[in-house]
Amino acid sequence: MRPLAAATAVAAALVLAGGAVAAPNPSRLLLSAQQVGASYQLLQRNDGHGLGTRTLDLCGIGNYPSEKLRTARTQVDYLRQKGTIGLSNEVVTYKGNGAAQAMREVIAHAIGCPHRPVLPGEQNLPPLTFTITLLKDSHLLKGYLAVRVRTEGIVNSKMMDQTSYAVYQRRGNVLSGVYSFGATAGQEAFCLHAAEQSALNLRHVGTPAVTGPTA
Repeated sequence: MRPLAAATAVAAALVLAGGAVAAPNPSRLLLSAQQVGASYQLLQRNDGHGLGTRTLDLCGIGNYPSEKLRTARTQVDYLRQKGTIGLSNEVVTYKGNGAAQAMREVIAHAIGCPHRPVLPGEQNLPPLTFTITLLKDSHLLKGYLAVRVRTEGIVNSKMMDQTSYAVYQRRGNVLSGVYSFGATAGQEAFCLHAAEQSALNLRHVGTPAVTGPTA
């Protein structure tokens, strides 16, 4: 989870209903601008393609071995002119059981996250503290993680108090993360709505294409 401008994947093959399904292209599972909201535009990111940028960093970057199991990643942002709320959607594919492992890891971080360690050069500063609140939404995929994160502390000698939202969902070996930052009124509902739309996109993962009669 990263701020704007700064949780898809099936392994090589899934077998469902007797049909082999190739790993999907993450870009095709991203939210459309229309799904996010009226007048929103989809914006490409400089770090939006490839595995050079990490996916999971909720409550720090340690203890996320699933990062090494990623096979493809795409992330884009959504903004509208003069709007006060932005959104980001990241879709990642994994090999093996990497997506399920990634969900276990990020849930564990959400539940057991008091703070992050003090970084080098910050020994005289208090660590950032994270207050993570679990959110509920019956329209998300089973096993989802939705959180409100309040981050407080000192960064670059300035006090920081930021509220952000993150929703992680998995279907097969595909992970989708929907993120929103800014603590604007209505932001929680906005982020959850986008995550519900992402759930609809993910429901198509693992569905064999209809090719007509085989006999």
